[in-house]
Amino acid sequence: MFKMINFKSEPKKTFFAPEWDYYLFERNIDKIDFVNLANFILDKEDEILKLPVRKDNNNKFTDGYTGLGKKSTTARFSEYNVFNWNNENIKKIKKEILSFHEDVLKYFKQPLPNELYINCWTNIMRKGEKIKPHIHGITPTTYLGGHICVQCDGTSTHYLNPINQINDPFKYSSKNEVGKITLFQNNIPHYTDMHESDKERITIAFDLHTIMFNKVHIRLI
Repeated sequence: MFKMINFKSEPKKTFFAPEWDYYLFERNIDKIDFVNLANFILDKEDEILKLPVRKDNNNKFTDGYTGLGKKSTTARFSEYNVFNWNNENIKKIKKEILSFHEDVLKYFKQPLPNELYINCWTNIMRKGEKIKPHIHGITPTTYLGGHICVQCDGTSTHYLNPINQINDPFKYSSKNEVGKITLFQNNIPHYTDMHESDKERITIAFDLHTIMFNKVHIRLI
């Protein structure tokens, strides 16, 4: 199964009181050689960095508001897809994401979508770097996002209650562990600690969509 974290409000007592009900889910995956996968991703870094950086609607640079900058693989998240790479461990991860997604929908007694697409990229962080609070999506078609820890040491990812994120923010802190996969509603803000290790922190991040609107999306269903 999986661990479920729920940001849920108490019953409203006035018409204007806020209410919320947000979910994220965690489980651990095995039978994957994460050492091999980490080395494979690092070998791909130079290739990724040759791709153009992401531009927003005003044609200005954006790294997805992560703060990792122009020299990061994250700044090119819309220009490549990890699942286009030929690696046995990546093929296994694809199956794990599909299985996890299906289990979550079964829990809520929701039908599988007729179509499911994925955009998948890698975050490579070095000593002194951190991911700033950011949100993956807030549009009417917003679905699920996720990430998998490939190589990590002493960091956590922090998920903020979307309603209570300014004054005394309420958050769930998840210790980064190799093999941990997380799915979350894509409107949940999240960020990481500063990476203090000399060894790279590597994660695979992704967005799931029920419609295709990006050239690098891959169909899962």
